[in-house]
Amino acid sequence: MRSTSIILATSFAPTALAFTLKGGSSNSNSNMMTTKIQAASVSDDTKQNDPIGLYSQTSDPLGLYSQDTPERQSGLIQPYQSGPQAQDTTVYDPLSIYQDKSEVTNDVVMSASLPFLKRPAALDGTLPGDRGFDPFNFSSDDTKLHWYRESEIKHGRLAMLASVGWVMSELTHNTLASQAGLDSLLGFSDKVPSVLNGGLGHTYPLFWIAAIAAGAALENVPSMYDNGDRRAPGNFNFDPLGLGGKDAKQKFDQQEAEIFNGRLAMLGITGFAIQEFFLNDAVINQTPIFFKPFGDVVAQLMESGAAHSL
Repeated sequence: MRSTSIILATSFAPTALAFTLKGGSSNSNSNMMTTKIQAASVSDDTKQNDPIGLYSQTSDPLGLYSQDTPERQSGLIQPYQSGPQAQDTTVYDPLSIYQDKSEVTNDVVMSASLPFLKRPAALDGTLPGDRGFDPFNFSSDDTKLHWYRESEIKHGRLAMLASVGWVMSELTHNTLASQAGLDSLLGFSDKVPSVLNGGLGHTYPLFWIAAIAAGAALENVPSMYDNGDRRAPGNFNFDPLGLGGKDAKQKFDQQEAEIFNGRLAMLGITGFAIQEFFLNDAVINQTPIFFKPFGDVVAQLMESGAAHSL
């Protein structure tokens, strides 16, 4: 027990000295001053022999170093944020709260989708589908903005294909599988295989190999900074039917229509998966009026009404 106490006292001795109050003996003050001078001289030598600047990057965002510490006296504590920070001093008043209009900044363009926020500087309407919606300021970097748009277009195109393929699978897969003498891959109540529905393990391995190969081939297309020239996001020079438009206005309208439909498809395919998971029924049976002939819809509604009456 005595040895343990000695060890603990020895371990906490430096910590206790670090928090010693001012006003001690003159010998203590002289020792503290000597320590400060030594720390300052050591810090100078360390800075000279520190080409990477690791030692000079000591910061104190919480203010844990007091003014009389050797680190603070030797100038080793750097500001947490070095350099002047650009501040947005724009004052806008979407709700007309300011009575003195001279305090409000004039000519402030507000976001079309969020009228109570200022329009982001990078979203000036040149990108198709731009309505100034960027509450998290993702568009602050021009390079990242184009990368985000490229990603949005790719996911939108995949979602448009997936939303059509999802419904077509539930409508035609059983018939095609029976005609080809194959087992159906649809689950209970003709639900298509998915992450939430299950059944992906029953898909043929060749399908996954082909899908991965196709995705790798598309991703191997030269980047948007090929040869130093930036191409438009999502532009792979693929338009065999000439649907992209003839003039600049038609091209912009077509690109904007693609963005809007891609965003809707991303919401739709997510809704398909969640809807079938919670209701345990295929979307073609839940909303048949969108996917089946009118006669089949009426017959299904009559059958369901008769079943409920029984």
